[in-house]
Amino acid sequence: MAFDAMMTVITAGAVFAAICCLSMIVREKMSGEMAFAFGYKPVIIESGSMEPVIRTGAYVLLRKADYTEVKEGDIITFYTDRGYVTHRLVGIDEGAFGRGEEAYLITRGDANRIEDHERLDPSQIRGKVTLILNPL
Repeated sequence: MAFDAMMTVITAGAVFAAICCLSMIVREKMSGEMAFAFGYKPVIIESGSMEPVIRTGAYVLLRKADYTEVKEGDIITFYTDRGYVTHRLVGIDEGAFGRGEEAYLITRGDANRIEDHERLDPSQIRGKVTLILNPL
């Protein structure tokens, strides 16, 4: 009897997880925006720009975050005209705040010698990397 109840709970949990994943996929496809379930999203890294910290093919877990929740040194995912990019936040234009100008962020892949050419508007941030699972 206890085994049947446990299996029912496990099955219900698996069905719930599958529905959450499916709804995330559908929402992303329909809106073009990154969808998060309970504030988190798993992502597969497709390039080596963050090696050796994040290797090609690694799974990372993003926590939905905005500009107020990140600091220099954090690894963030942001949206550009090239799509989603995961790089380290290496600088914040602090001076822009005092001059009443738009603030911008400076990023760089750990494997890259120079900073990214594009300066980010804070609204481009989609999430902060909270877990890295590199391939063996």
